[in-house]
Formats: sequence, C-alpha cells, structure tokens
Amino acid sequence: MSSSRPLLLVAGFLGSGKTSLIRSLLAQFLRRNIKADVILNDIANASVDAASINPDHAASISPLAASCACCESLEELLSLCRTANEGEGDLLLIELNGTADPLGVLEPFALLRRELSISPMIHACVIDVRHWGKRGELTALEERQMRGAGLYLLSHQDLVTNTEIEAVENVVTDAFPESFQTDASQLADLLVSATLEGAGDGVSGSREWPQFSAVKCREDHVHLLSHQVRGCEIPLPPKVRRAGIEQLLMNLPDSVLRAKALVKTVEDPGSQWLFERCGREVSPSPLPVPAGTRIPSSLLCMGMNLDSAAIRMLVSEEFGYVPVMSD
Repeated sequence: MSSSRPLLLVAGFLGSGKTSLIRSLLAQFLRRNIKADVILNDIANASVDAASINPDHAASISPLAASCACCESLEELLSLCRTANEGEGDLLLIELNGTADPLGVLEPFALLRRELSISPMIHACVIDVRHWGKRGELTALEERQMRGAGLYLLSHQDLVTNTEIEAVENVVTDAFPESFQTDASQLADLLVSATLEGAGDGVSGSREWPQFSAVKCREDHVHLLSHQVRGCEIPLPPKVRRAGIEQLLMNLPDSVLRAKALVKTVEDPGSQWLFERCGREVSPSPLPVPAGTRIPSSLLCMGMNLDSAAIRMLVSEEFGYVPVMSD
C-alpha cells in the first residue's frame, strides 16, 4: 500500500444518488480486500444515511450534520479526517450534502493534503439526469457543484429517454470540458489502483482544485444559496403501515426538495426501512437498513422556507400521532 491514501469528495444535488454511489463503491472495494473510511455530511440527521451503509463494508462511518460544511463545520470535518487518518482504512470517502458548495471545502484540503497524507484528491459530482438545469434559483448551485470536478457520473438514467440523457451530456460537456464522465465501476477501479499502486496526482480524474477561500464563500451569492436550504427532523411512530408512510411522503409540500423516512413497518416489524422522496417523486423501493441500527423512527425534510409545523400536522393526520419535538 502507498503511504498516502486517496481521497474522493462526492458532490451532487439532493437525491442525485451520492449515498447509493458510496454503497456501490464500498461493495466493490470489499471484493478486493480494501476498506474505506466514510464521512457522510447531511443537512439534518446524517446518521440516517450512515445507517443505510453496512458497517462491515467500511473501516469507519462518521456522520456530520451541517448545511454548509465549510462555514458551519469545517473544523469538525477536518477533525474527522484526522481521526480517520490514524485508523486502518485504505482510502477516504467524503459525501457532501445535496446543496453543499464544494469549493469552500476544497481549499483547506489542498492546504492540508500533506498533513492528512492524502493523494490523489479526486472530486466527483453525481448529476441527476432527470432534473439537471431545472432547479429554478438553485440551478446555479447545482452547476457550482460541478466546478473543480475532475469526474462526473450520470444517475437515474433508467428513468429518462436516451434523447434526454444525450441532451444533458452535451450541456455538461460544453460547460465543463475539463471534466470526464465515468461510472461506479470505473471509479472503483480508479480508486483501487490509486490505493494499491500509489498512483499519485497523475491519476485520471485528479486535477488542480480551484482556490476559493472561506472569506470569499461568505461573499458569494451562489454559495449563500446553500445556506437557504435547511432541514427539519420530525419523530414518527415506532411502527407504521407502508402505505401510510408512502402517502405521507406524497403529501409533503412542494417546498420539501428532499425527504427521508427511517421507519419500521407493520408489515415487517423486525426491520428498519429507508423511504425516500426527491422532488415530487417517491422511490418505489425502500432501502433495507442493516440490522443493529438503533436510530429512532423519524422523518427528515430538506428545502427552502420549510413550515415544520405544517409537516408535523401532516404526520398527525396520517398516523393519529402527535410528534414530540426535542428542545
């Protein structure tokens, strides 16, 4: 193994499939006797996404709740990286939340790459082909997530036509000519090669990260969009009917850009499931959560100008349950 460890920073808009990519990479690493330290950043309770990852597939899994990692929790993020650096993981994977601006995070990592012994540093962006360029005022933030990305992946291709995929490819290629398209298998091969052979900065997908200081972030209107997306967490009953949780997700207001519900169902009370909504679309297949998770049932919502009282009312109407909010 190389004395330096590769770092993969994964960006992408809410619901694009970043955590799914992390799970896929970890499974591919495991088949080659490689394990990664994983840091998952989410706007609300990051432990929910962390619970969806099999702990046996990773060297460590660390949740980080922050809407803007570079402004709110940069020191905590770097502390988690230093802790991971002292462990036995072969590489480091960091997933930023779905409205994060990666540029404010890239600079400190470039400055601390020797201290953290990370090389190469790869920034990959997951692009949801269903919604690219259709985010309204948040489109500029979605495009910002591609700046500095050496690699990008197209997700949810099975839900659109080939013509729509080609249109997104053309737009992204024109706007970001220095970025290269890849997929989960190719990205896993790249990271395994870098881990085993110490490929260094010459590895494909590694490029000079743009300089963008924290001070500049606080003055940048696109970066400040990330501060406008907030999250709320609402307790749910210990067990719910599957049809009920799906109906609740469908009834959430349009201001909810992304929602996740971690629950046990009446139909299968022995397991926890992660139900998800992106935009107006509810995922038809909930994700089973590995056994042993001890996170209480809850609903996480992310969006702009969220009315948490109205969402609590929807929970009460659906389940006849009054959520008790923590202080």
